[in-house]
Amino acid sequence: MFDCKLICTDIDGTLLDKNHAISKENKIAIQRATAKGIMVALVSGRIAGSLQVLQNQLGLEGPLGCYNGSLVLDKENILSSHPITNDQARKVLASLRKVGMQAIIFAKDQWYIDRPGKWHEKEERISLYQGNICDFSLLLDAWDEQGCYPYKILGMSEDPSLIKTTEKEIASCFASELNVFSSSPLYIEISAKGVDKGHAIQTICKHYGILPSQVMAVGDYYNDLGMFREAGYSVAMGNAPQDVQMQADTVTLSNNENGLALAIQAIL
Repeated sequence: MFDCKLICTDIDGTLLDKNHAISKENKIAIQRATAKGIMVALVSGRIAGSLQVLQNQLGLEGPLGCYNGSLVLDKENILSSHPITNDQARKVLASLRKVGMQAIIFAKDQWYIDRPGKWHEKEERISLYQGNICDFSLLLDAWDEQGCYPYKILGMSEDPSLIKTTEKEIASCFASELNVFSSSPLYIEISAKGVDKGHAIQTICKHYGILPSQVMAVGDYYNDLGMFREAGYSVAMGNAPQDVQMQADTVTLSNNENGLALAIQAIL
């Protein structure tokens, strides 16, 4: 029997359904797991404030893996922190601007966009966390003086083919400096080199004295493969791409069919 001490779950496409809501079945399964002494950690590309809203909805406390593992928190305590530099951010923003993609910059507890519009509205609606509209150049210049840095840059387009080509181009240019990967057909994420969701699992396990073999990881996309690598038991969602499913130990139903709940129930 799998001796599970920690469940690490992705959010979008995993915990949340197509309406970006937590189903009753998922909530009950998570509460059953915590009642049995299993810790449940939300591990996502999202900002901490957005994850804390979901924590409150689930009645959870404890660790959060933010920005795909670049920032790991336990309440207000920083367990690990891996930002990128402001100069790296400037170069990435120039690359995204060149191909006409919208960008968002994420700091420790705030996110920034350079114009109002559909992407600004979508991010606020999905993340449940208000953003800031500002000039990116002025923001990064101010951060130079203040000693502040970004944790992630998100590039967005409604053209999946543009996402694929731009991901390859940016990854080629910054291969030695940054992690560049797609977190959905419409998003490219850029963060610190060598840090992914697997790093969040490593950090949480070390802090709580949990063995990686005691971790179940559940996710639906390529940015979840780091969790699959580190966890003793990995579960891909039924809505995950086929090659992501092939790298998991098992596959559950989709996020619209309470796949996360079924995966949790199977180990309880």
